Amino acid sequence: MYDLSETTFITFVKLDNEARIKNLRAMVNFYRKHCENTHHILIEEDTHPKLPDHIDIDNNTTYIFTKNNGEWRKCEGYNRGIKLANTQYLIFNDVDVIVNPPQILETIEKLKSPKSGLLYPFNGLFLCVTDKVKDEFTNTLDYNDLDKHFPSMVDDYDGINVEPAYAHVNKTDGEVLIGHINSTGGCVMGRRDVMIKCNGYNPNFVGWGYEDDEVPWRITKLGYPAGRITGSKKPAWHLPHFDGTGSRKETQPNHTSNQQLYFNIREMSVEQLTEHTRSWRL
Repeated sequence: MYDLSETTFITFVKLDNEARIKNLRAMVNFYRKHCENTHHILIEEDTHPKLPDHIDIDNNTTYIFTKNNGEWRKCEGYNRGIKLANTQYLIFNDVDVIVNPPQILETIEKLKSPKSGLLYPFNGLFLCVTDKVKDEFTNTLDYNDLDKHFPSMVDDYDGINVEPAYAHVNKTDGEVLIGHINSTGGCVMGRRDVMIKCNGYNPNFVGWGYEDDEVPWRITKLGYPAGRITGSKKPAWHLPHFDGTGSRKETQPNHTSNQQLYFNIREMSVEQLTEHTRSWRL
């Protein structure tokens, strides 16, 4: 068992189809099975609560429901989680993403530097498995049922020499699609005190899209560098969730405006960025 008593998982939940429900159960129960002293803050937005029907809300789990029939407010949800957390380290983990617990412990060690910003507990590889592999894994919650499908074409990729690895992006090796080799989404960790100093996530991003790109850039610009762990075979695994009934972020009405907001923020000076960050309350 891996001791994660210093860390709180914060997960924004939108259970828009059965596949997503299955992923949520797998993600939460995987960490509960292999880690001790796990803390989860699960933030659900929907027209009515669904999550309690599918997840046991134990003493180490905080559940927040917000009624919303409009666009998703992921950043506002994350910020509520930051305020509620009682641990020094936070892990913002998507419903559909699995990271090997030793990678989380390695990231905690690196985050102990007070100048650390955000750190990704994977080497940039974002590996998307098929439904077949997902079914194997969700039946056992055994990390080896993911690891045995690790794509050989990136077997020695360590997260450092990025350019050559781009040739493998969007290529399939067996039951795995290599989605990204330098991902900034899915799972990221940070110091709670730094997140508070930088005012958390930017709630001006509505729906899915670009909030994961903006936050590491903004926190780095404000003096707390973002980075990731390195080394081979340290990926993030993505469980499929689109079954024809759920929502894709590219189809969301705010996706283009989120993109423009991100580009505008990238052009800001430190002074402008600091002022912009003060425009919302954590």
